[in-house]
Amino acid sequence: MLQKNILATEKPTEVILLQPNHFEHIEFKKTKANHHLFINQQLQINVNDSASFLMQAFDQVKLVKRVSFEWRSDTLPKIKNAQHEKQKPGDDAVFKLGLLLKTDESISNPWIPKWMNRVNTLLNFPSEEMIYLVANAKHTIGERWENPYNKRVTMISIESIDNKKDWHLARYEFDVPVNVVAIWLMADGDNTHSHFTVHIQNIKIE
Repeated sequence: MLQKNILATEKPTEVILLQPNHFEHIEFKKTKANHHLFINQQLQINVNDSASFLMQAFDQVKLVKRVSFEWRSDTLPKIKNAQHEKQKPGDDAVFKLGLLLKTDESISNPWIPKWMNRVNTLLNFPSEEMIYLVANAKHTIGERWENPYNKRVTMISIESIDNKKDWHLARYEFDVPVNVVAIWLMADGDNTHSHFTVHIQNIKIE
């Protein structure tokens, strides 16, 4: 999964602009959607027993070594422990940043959900694998587990440290850079019937 690609271009630190015209809101058919609000380069996600995500497809493959962002939330999803977190009933997060990885080709499947078809139409490069960097996870920092809904999605618990006031700085560095074709910004509380509001700012990739 963490292979190098000579076609990918490595860039210095890039700040992801948090503006509504930079993202597509992807909703799930039978799940209540989150409410997103962009204010002064911050993203506010209101979760009300809901789940959906924002996606930004890149025009070129980005070779990513490090990711960081700041977050704060009024409360947290009702995840009991790491065992609960890796099962479908506990598969929620106060915030998780998804990295869609470049693959050689897409797998043809006429039975995929409508929302996945929407993702595929937005991508400029094929992707069949994904990494979720999960803030405030119950798993030990650096620990990985398979997403209970999709075995091609790897979840990683990342470090969050107190930064300023109520903000936490979350960050992660890969041992080997990954080839990224898009990012997802997601908070969800549908599985644990949770309600919270999370704020995100200063998303950086390098």
